[in-house]
Amino acid sequence: MPQRGVSGGGAHSPKTVDLAARLRTVPTSTAKGILRGLGVERVAVAGLRPIVRPDSGVVAGPARTLRFLPRREDVRKPPRGSLNRSLVDAINPGEVLVIDSSGRLDAAVLGDMLAARARYRAAAAVVTDGAVRDVEGLQEIGLPVFARGTHPDPSGSHLLPWDVDIAINCGGVLVQPGDWIVADADAVVVVPSALASDLAQRAETVLARDAFSQRLLAAGFPLDEAYPLPASREADFDRFRQDGSIPSDDG
Repeated sequence: MPQRGVSGGGAHSPKTVDLAARLRTVPTSTAKGILRGLGVERVAVAGLRPIVRPDSGVVAGPARTLRFLPRREDVRKPPRGSLNRSLVDAINPGEVLVIDSSGRLDAAVLGDMLAARARYRAAAAVVTDGAVRDVEGLQEIGLPVFARGTHPDPSGSHLLPWDVDIAINCGGVLVQPGDWIVADADAVVVVPSALASDLAQRAETVLARDAFSQRLLAAGFPLDEAYPLPASREADFDRFRQDGSIPSDDG
């Protein structure tokens, strides 16, 4: 199976590892807002929920893609074999397995056995617009999983693993190999690979402003004085970034 590189020189490169760490600090609401400002709107995967929540709050990693197609009576086996198993066996540390299941909920594309192998390979997460199974086992394994729902039947009852490392549709969003996935309890957001570094850089300022707003609210400032941050508070924000201080009152 071909191994695709990702933005920054591959899944193991220092640049990619550093970018993953920076993106793990970015909530999906923040990522979505920044991408909107960069002119990319259709990036939130629809209808997913966290079956297994990430320990750190946010998952971030480059995407490896897998596409299932519906089983047909005259097509008993996928033409290239069990590509889902091959991809899990070859996934690299920090990558996110993104599965196009055509939104079907009558067969599970992930169970605890594949999840255990993906966890051993140090995958960051699995995302699918279809179903998974063995929820108790998945939770014990601890690999973050985002899906539309659950179903007890395996994928082979209705689906065929057809292709890997290609552009796919997951929950109404285009996902290309090497795009970045940012996921948390709120949503799963696809970050185009060309914008990932820019997003991480912009997020540092956005998150600092949000932290300052939270400090102002905790100190009793009204919303109009705290969020969104008014121009009258820009000097206070600059001091906050320098030494962590906040104004003593709203005067």
